[in-house]
Amino acid sequence: MKRKRKISWPIIFILPFFITYFIFNLFPILFSFYISLTKWKGFGPMEFIGFRNYASLLKDTAFYRSLLNSIILVLEAMIPIQTLGLIVALLLNYGFIKWGNSYVRNAMFLPYVTAPIAIGIIFSTMLDQNFGIVNVMLRQWGIISSNIDWLHNSAIAKPLVAFITNWRYIGYVAIIYLSGLQGISSEIYDAAKVDGASSPKAIIYVILPIMKPIIVFQTTIGIIGCLKIFEEPLMLFGDYKGGVGNAAQTMNMKFLDTAFVSGQSGYGAATGYAMFVVILIFSFLYFSIINRNKEE
Repeated sequence: MKRKRKISWPIIFILPFFITYFIFNLFPILFSFYISLTKWKGFGPMEFIGFRNYASLLKDTAFYRSLLNSIILVLEAMIPIQTLGLIVALLLNYGFIKWGNSYVRNAMFLPYVTAPIAIGIIFSTMLDQNFGIVNVMLRQWGIISSNIDWLHNSAIAKPLVAFITNWRYIGYVAIIYLSGLQGISSEIYDAAKVDGASSPKAIIYVILPIMKPIIVFQTTIGIIGCLKIFEEPLMLFGDYKGGVGNAAQTMNMKFLDTAFVSGQSGYGAATGYAMFVVILIFSFLYFSIINRNKEE
Protein backbone atom coordinates (compact mmCIF):
# COMPACT_ATOMS: atom_id res chain seq x y z
CA MET A 1 0.00 0.00 0.00
CA LYS A 2 1.12 3.50 -0.75
CA ARG A 3 1.93 5.66 2.21
CA LYS A 4 -0.17 8.75 2.62
CA ARG A 5 1.85 11.92 2.38
CA LYS A 6 1.84 13.89 5.57
CA ILE A 7 0.66 17.47 5.25
CA SER A 8 3.34 19.86 6.38
CA TRP A 9 1.11 22.23 8.32
CA PRO A 10 3.89 24.59 9.49
CA ILE A 11 4.85 25.28 5.86
CA ILE A 12 1.22 25.83 4.89
CA PHE A 13 0.74 28.29 7.77
CA ILE A 14 3.83 30.38 6.95
CA LEU A 15 3.36 30.22 3.17
CA PRO A 16 0.89 33.19 3.02
CA PHE A 17 3.51 35.42 4.67
CA PHE A 18 6.20 34.52 2.14
CA ILE A 19 3.79 34.89 -0.79
CA THR A 20 2.69 38.31 0.49
CA TYR A 21 6.29 39.36 1.16
CA PHE A 22 7.38 38.34 -2.34
CA ILE A 23 4.48 40.12 -4.06
CA PHE A 24 4.53 43.37 -2.08
CA ASN A 25 8.18 43.65 -0.95
CA LEU A 26 10.77 41.54 -2.74
CA PHE A 27 9.31 41.73 -6.25
CA PRO A 28 8.98 45.56 -6.24
CA ILE A 29 12.58 45.88 -5.02
CA LEU A 30 13.93 43.61 -7.77
CA PHE A 31 11.67 45.08 -10.45
CA SER A 32 12.60 48.66 -9.54
CA PHE A 33 16.28 47.72 -9.87
CA TYR A 34 15.55 46.35 -13.33
CA ILE A 35 13.72 49.59 -14.16
CA SER A 36 16.85 51.52 -13.14
CA LEU A 37 18.70 49.68 -15.93
CA THR A 38 16.21 50.81 -18.57
CA LYS A 39 15.06 53.91 -20.38
CA TRP A 40 11.35 54.05 -19.57
CA LYS A 41 8.72 56.75 -19.21
CA GLY A 42 6.45 54.73 -16.93
CA PHE A 43 4.42 53.40 -19.84
CA GLY A 44 5.11 51.80 -23.18
CA PRO A 45 8.09 49.60 -24.06
CA MET A 46 11.26 49.51 -21.97
CA GLU A 47 14.70 49.97 -23.52
CA PHE A 48 17.45 48.17 -21.63
CA ILE A 49 20.50 50.45 -21.34
CA GLY A 50 22.49 48.78 -18.56
CA PHE A 51 24.17 51.10 -16.05
CA ARG A 52 23.91 54.20 -18.25
CA ASN A 53 21.43 55.82 -15.82
CA TYR A 54 23.92 55.45 -12.97
CA ALA A 55 26.72 56.90 -15.12
CA SER A 56 24.50 59.91 -15.90
CA LEU A 57 23.62 60.25 -12.23
CA LEU A 58 27.30 60.62 -11.30
CA LYS A 59 27.41 63.71 -13.55
CA ASP A 60 24.06 65.13 -12.38
CA THR A 61 24.70 68.35 -10.45
CA ALA A 62 21.02 68.46 -9.39
CA PHE A 63 21.46 65.14 -7.57
CA TYR A 64 24.57 66.37 -5.77
CA ARG A 65 22.69 69.52 -4.77
CA SER A 66 19.85 67.40 -3.35
CA LEU A 67 22.42 65.26 -1.51
CA LEU A 68 24.03 68.38 0.00
CA ASN A 69 20.60 69.70 1.00
CA SER A 70 19.81 66.41 2.74
CA ILE A 71 23.12 66.44 4.64
CA ILE A 72 22.57 70.05 5.76
CA LEU A 73 19.09 69.13 6.98
CA VAL A 74 20.62 66.26 8.99
CA LEU A 75 22.73 68.85 10.82
CA GLU A 76 19.99 71.47 11.13
CA ALA A 77 17.18 69.10 12.12
CA MET A 78 18.45 65.80 13.49
CA ILE A 79 20.94 67.24 16.00
CA PRO A 80 18.49 69.76 17.57
CA ILE A 81 15.68 67.17 17.61
CA GLN A 82 17.74 64.59 19.48
CA THR A 83 19.38 67.12 21.82
CA LEU A 84 16.25 69.09 22.75
CA GLY A 85 14.14 65.92 22.89
CA LEU A 86 16.54 64.40 25.43
CA ILE A 87 16.69 67.60 27.49
CA VAL A 88 12.88 67.87 27.63
CA ALA A 89 12.62 64.19 28.63
CA LEU A 90 15.14 64.71 31.46
CA LEU A 91 13.30 67.80 32.69
CA LEU A 92 10.02 65.88 32.77
CA ASN A 93 11.40 62.71 34.30
CA TYR A 94 13.34 64.30 37.16
CA GLY A 95 10.70 66.81 38.16
CA PHE A 96 12.20 69.99 36.78
CA ILE A 97 8.87 70.47 34.98
CA LYS A 98 6.28 69.67 37.64
CA TRP A 99 3.10 71.32 36.42
CA GLY A 100 0.67 69.11 34.52
CA ASN A 101 3.09 66.52 33.18
CA SER A 102 0.32 64.61 31.38
CA TYR A 103 -0.85 67.78 29.61
CA VAL A 104 2.72 68.65 28.65
CA ARG A 105 3.23 65.19 27.16
CA ASN A 106 0.01 65.38 25.16
CA ALA A 107 0.92 68.85 23.90
CA MET A 108 4.39 67.65 22.84
CA PHE A 109 3.00 64.65 20.99
CA LEU A 110 0.29 66.63 19.18
CA PRO A 111 2.47 67.98 16.30
CA TYR A 112 3.61 64.44 15.45
CA VAL A 113 0.05 63.12 14.99
CA THR A 114 -1.20 66.23 13.15
CA ALA A 115 -1.96 65.59 9.48
CA PRO A 116 0.93 66.76 7.23
CA ILE A 117 -1.43 68.64 4.93
CA ALA A 118 -2.77 70.60 7.91
CA ILE A 119 0.78 71.48 8.97
CA GLY A 120 1.56 72.66 5.45
CA ILE A 121 -1.52 74.88 5.30
CA ILE A 122 -0.84 76.36 8.75
CA PHE A 123 2.82 77.26 8.13
CA SER A 124 2.25 78.42 4.56
CA THR A 125 -0.47 80.77 5.82
CA MET A 126 1.66 82.03 8.71
CA LEU A 127 4.61 82.73 6.40
CA ASP A 128 2.61 84.29 3.57
CA GLN A 129 4.20 87.50 2.34
CA ASN A 130 0.98 89.57 2.21
CA PHE A 131 -1.15 88.49 5.18
CA GLY A 132 0.99 86.03 7.16
CA ILE A 133 1.02 86.54 10.92
CA VAL A 134 4.83 86.29 11.05
CA ASN A 135 5.28 89.45 8.95
CA VAL A 136 2.49 91.22 10.82
CA MET A 137 4.11 90.56 14.22
CA LEU A 138 7.63 91.44 13.05
CA ARG A 139 6.35 94.75 11.66
CA GLN A 140 4.50 95.54 14.90
CA TRP A 141 7.64 94.87 16.91
CA GLY A 142 9.66 97.13 14.59
CA ILE A 143 12.01 94.35 13.51
CA ILE A 144 11.20 94.73 9.80
CA SER A 145 9.90 97.68 7.79
CA SER A 146 8.52 95.73 4.81
CA ASN A 147 7.12 92.24 4.38
CA ILE A 148 9.52 89.36 3.77
CA ASP A 149 8.73 86.75 1.12
CA TRP A 150 9.64 83.77 3.31
CA LEU A 151 8.47 81.07 0.89
CA HIS A 152 10.41 82.40 -2.12
CA ASN A 153 13.76 83.07 -0.49
CA SER A 154 16.41 80.46 -1.26
CA ALA A 155 18.65 81.62 1.61
CA ILE A 156 16.14 80.62 4.31
CA ALA A 157 14.46 77.66 2.60
CA LYS A 158 16.43 74.96 4.43
CA PRO A 159 16.24 76.66 7.87
CA LEU A 160 12.45 76.89 7.45
CA VAL A 161 12.22 73.19 6.63
CA ALA A 162 14.50 72.38 9.58
CA PHE A 163 12.35 74.51 11.91
CA ILE A 164 9.14 72.73 10.90
CA THR A 165 10.86 69.36 11.24
CA ASN A 166 12.08 70.29 14.73
CA TRP A 167 8.60 71.51 15.72
CA ARG A 168 7.05 68.30 14.47
CA TYR A 169 9.41 65.70 15.96
CA ILE A 170 10.98 67.09 19.16
CA GLY A 171 7.95 66.11 21.23
CA TYR A 172 7.82 62.61 19.75
CA VAL A 173 11.53 62.02 20.41
CA ALA A 174 11.12 63.40 23.96
CA ILE A 175 8.35 60.87 24.65
CA ILE A 176 10.58 58.01 23.43
CA TYR A 177 13.44 59.16 25.64
CA LEU A 178 11.06 59.66 28.55
CA SER A 179 9.90 56.04 28.22
CA GLY A 180 13.52 54.91 28.42
CA LEU A 181 14.24 57.10 31.44
CA GLN A 182 11.19 55.78 33.27
CA GLY A 183 12.58 52.27 32.83
CA ILE A 184 15.63 53.24 34.92
CA SER A 185 15.19 52.76 38.65
CA SER A 186 15.05 56.06 40.54
CA GLU A 187 17.32 54.45 43.14
CA ILE A 188 20.27 54.72 40.73
CA TYR A 189 19.79 58.48 40.41
CA ASP A 190 19.25 58.85 44.17
CA ALA A 191 22.37 56.78 44.93
CA ALA A 192 24.48 59.05 42.75
CA LYS A 193 23.07 62.08 44.58
CA VAL A 194 23.87 60.46 47.97
CA ASP A 195 27.45 59.84 46.80
CA GLY A 196 27.82 63.59 46.32
CA ALA A 197 27.13 63.94 42.62
CA SER A 198 25.17 67.01 41.60
CA SER A 199 22.08 66.57 39.44
CA PRO A 200 23.91 67.41 36.17
CA LYS A 201 26.79 65.04 37.01
CA ALA A 202 24.40 62.25 38.02
CA ILE A 203 22.62 62.60 34.69
CA ILE A 204 25.79 62.88 32.57
CA TYR A 205 27.88 60.14 34.21
CA VAL A 206 25.21 57.71 35.40
CA ILE A 207 21.91 58.10 33.56
CA LEU A 208 23.10 58.90 30.01
CA PRO A 209 25.46 55.85 29.77
CA ILE A 210 22.50 53.64 30.69
CA MET A 211 20.44 55.40 28.02
CA LYS A 212 23.13 54.95 25.35
CA PRO A 213 21.39 52.10 23.41
CA ILE A 214 18.21 54.17 23.08
CA ILE A 215 20.19 57.30 22.12
CA VAL A 216 22.12 55.35 19.45
CA PHE A 217 18.89 53.88 18.06
CA GLN A 218 17.09 57.24 18.02
CA THR A 219 20.06 58.97 16.40
CA THR A 220 20.27 56.28 13.70
CA ILE A 221 16.57 56.61 12.94
CA GLY A 222 16.96 60.40 12.96
CA ILE A 223 19.82 60.35 10.42
CA ILE A 224 17.93 58.01 8.09
CA GLY A 225 14.72 60.04 8.49
CA CYS A 226 16.43 63.36 7.71
CA LEU A 227 18.20 61.89 4.68
CA LYS A 228 14.78 60.73 3.43
CA ILE A 229 12.95 63.92 4.39
CA PHE A 230 10.10 64.67 2.02
CA GLU A 231 6.85 65.81 3.62
CA GLU A 232 8.12 69.01 5.25
CA PRO A 233 9.53 70.77 2.14
CA LEU A 234 6.65 69.49 0.01
CA MET A 235 4.10 70.85 2.51
CA LEU A 236 5.87 74.20 2.74
CA PHE A 237 6.62 74.91 -0.92
CA GLY A 238 3.91 72.85 -2.60
CA ASP A 239 6.10 71.18 -5.23
CA TYR A 240 8.94 68.69 -5.67
CA LYS A 241 11.47 71.44 -6.41
CA GLY A 242 12.03 72.50 -2.79
CA GLY A 243 11.45 76.20 -3.31
CA VAL A 244 13.28 78.77 -5.43
CA GLY A 245 16.39 77.38 -7.11
CA ASN A 246 15.74 73.92 -5.65
CA ALA A 247 17.14 75.32 -2.42
CA ALA A 248 15.47 72.71 -0.20
CA GLN A 249 15.06 69.83 -2.65
CA THR A 250 16.11 66.64 -0.88
CA MET A 251 17.15 63.32 -2.42
CA ASN A 252 13.65 61.91 -1.92
CA MET A 253 12.09 64.90 -3.68
CA LYS A 254 14.65 64.62 -6.49
CA PHE A 255 13.73 60.96 -6.92
CA LEU A 256 9.98 61.65 -7.12
CA ASP A 257 10.45 64.71 -9.33
CA THR A 258 12.52 62.69 -11.80
CA ALA A 259 10.42 59.53 -11.78
CA PHE A 260 6.88 60.94 -11.77
CA VAL A 261 6.94 64.63 -12.73
CA SER A 262 9.62 64.50 -15.44
CA GLY A 263 8.47 61.06 -16.61
CA GLN A 264 11.93 59.44 -16.42
CA SER A 265 11.05 56.31 -14.50
CA GLY A 266 14.30 54.51 -15.29
CA TYR A 267 16.47 57.45 -14.25
CA GLY A 268 14.25 58.02 -11.21
CA ALA A 269 14.69 54.40 -10.11
CA ALA A 270 18.47 54.83 -10.38
CA THR A 271 18.17 57.96 -8.23
CA GLY A 272 16.23 55.96 -5.64
CA TYR A 273 18.92 53.28 -5.48
CA ALA A 274 21.63 55.93 -5.23
CA MET A 275 19.73 57.39 -2.26
CA PHE A 276 19.68 53.91 -0.70
CA VAL A 277 23.47 53.63 -1.11
CA VAL A 278 24.01 57.07 0.47
CA ILE A 279 21.85 56.14 3.49
CA LEU A 280 23.72 52.83 3.77
CA ILE A 281 27.09 54.63 3.77
CA PHE A 282 25.97 57.13 6.42
CA SER A 283 24.60 54.33 8.62
CA PHE A 284 27.83 52.33 8.22
CA LEU A 285 30.00 55.33 9.12
CA TYR A 286 27.86 56.14 12.14
CA PHE A 287 27.97 52.58 13.47
CA SER A 288 31.72 52.42 12.83
CA ILE A 289 32.21 55.52 14.99
CA ILE A 290 29.96 54.11 17.73
CA ASN A 291 31.76 50.73 17.74
CA ARG A 292 35.17 52.41 17.78
CA ASN A 293 34.18 54.46 20.84
CA LYS A 294 32.86 51.28 22.47
CA GLU A 295 36.19 49.51 21.95
CA GLU A 296 38.10 52.45 23.42
